[in-house]
Amino acid sequence: MDQVYSLRHLGFFSKHLLTVTEEGFYYKGTLYTRDDVKKLFVSGGGAGPRRMGVHLADGRKILINAVALELNGVKPKTGFFSGTNQGFEELWAYFEGQST
Repeated sequence: MDQVYSLRHLGFFSKHLLTVTEEGFYYKGTLYTRDDVKKLFVSGGGAGPRRMGVHLADGRKILINAVALELNGVKPKTGFFSGTNQGFEELWAYFEGQST
């Protein structure tokens, strides 16, 4: 099943970010594989939300905030002390190549 990730803005509006499929992931209409991920940065946690930066082979960058990230239209439940949620952790594992 495809996983659709969106970012929630101002608590009201949701904007499509990327879709993870069996072939790879679609970002802004382009299909990428995990081999296209050149750098992955994760920061934050503790007192603030986690953030992830994904650098792709074609020069594009994806910036993801754990608090705003939705998976399949479900609003995230971000931990107060961890600054992350399950959808963010799954996407992080996917980009690192640790999940299928």
